[in-house]
Amino acid sequence: MTTTDTLGGYSPTPPPPPTRRLLRRSRTGRVGAGVASGLGEYFGLDPVLFRVLFATSAFFGGAGILAYLIAWAAIPDAGTERAPIDGWVGALRRRRIPVWVAAVVGGVLLWAVAFSWWAPGPFFPVIAVVVLLVVFFGRRDLQASSSAVDPNAPPVSLNKDETTDDPAQPPGPAQPAWVQETRSWISESRVARRERRRRAMPVRLATLVTLIVTLVVLGIVDSVSGIQLQVYFWTTLAIVVAGLLVGLVSRRTPWSVATLIVPALVGAIAFAGSHASLHDGVGQREWMPTTAPAAEYRLAFGQGVLDLRSLPTQTSARTIDITAGAGQIKIIAPKSLNLTVLANVHFGVIEVDGTLIDDQNGVGLSRTLLPPSDATGAPITVDVHLADGNIILDRR
Repeated sequence: MTTTDTLGGYSPTPPPPPTRRLLRRSRTGRVGAGVASGLGEYFGLDPVLFRVLFATSAFFGGAGILAYLIAWAAIPDAGTERAPIDGWVGALRRRRIPVWVAAVVGGVLLWAVAFSWWAPGPFFPVIAVVVLLVVFFGRRDLQASSSAVDPNAPPVSLNKDETTDDPAQPPGPAQPAWVQETRSWISESRVARRERRRRAMPVRLATLVTLIVTLVVLGIVDSVSGIQLQVYFWTTLAIVVAGLLVGLVSRRTPWSVATLIVPALVGAIAFAGSHASLHDGVGQREWMPTTAPAAEYRLAFGQGVLDLRSLPTQTSARTIDITAGAGQIKIIAPKSLNLTVLANVHFGVIEVDGTLIDDQNGVGLSRTLLPPSDATGAPITVDVHLADGNIILDRR
């Protein structure tokens, strides 16, 4: 026989299930959108503390204003499960816009609002607030949901004939709708990205193989006769763009190779107009003529030093051409030498006897450095063409 323990003839009343706490914007005692009141009710604190926090942090790069706007967009109103951000996330998901595109646009907007020239201020508080809010909204409701489960409740049966509906349990999800919507959007974006990568694989491989083979051929030709550095970058840009166009036509666009456009453009612009080539060599070069200087010196990357201190007095005018891709060209000459330097640098600076010539923002500099008035001997002209770097004239 089974007996039941009783106390005073009554069965003990089971403890009520824990109350599920939900973060919502309050509709009572609200000053603005109810964010501070909702936070006060959620944490059991005076809403004035949160209002003071938002107002004070607004002076730190606008962090308080940004945090309040994010909280308004992400926290549902009292009695609802949907926040203002739900419509935005749902629209982006329905239009199958990739998550990374939305992230980039959001980052640009954040920069424009918080970090642009018209709204200067320390950016660390803004980043800290954004990170804390994202972590808070992403994890807090999960913790509330898990804490609402009674550890003494019987296990859920997997029998399909049984039902798990319990009228005693409080219905309704613990998370705002945008949380699940965002997770579904991210999952769908990952699946779509994998499918796009699979479809674009043939075009991507063909583009990369063509690019590698072409660059190898250019390198071989360059080692024999020399090819201007800019040709490498223009060739890379042409092959990548051609691959993207083929992918667009065949609906198999290899967007991953599009990242090569940036370095190709940077290199093409940086070495535009330069006649230097890898055939000219790399590293450190020191030219010290003792009788008559050579007519031309060349260097692809590195430091080139033309030391004219051992050069005897010339009886006839001479012209020296120096061509370099990127690095430093330094000319050392005695003060009495009748030396004129034609300094041309695409991106960089020109320095004369420790003084920096820094006009035109270091772009497209072209200067004629004349010899001292008491210089002697036949005139010597050094014509320097440097794509990127600095030109130094040191008279000793």
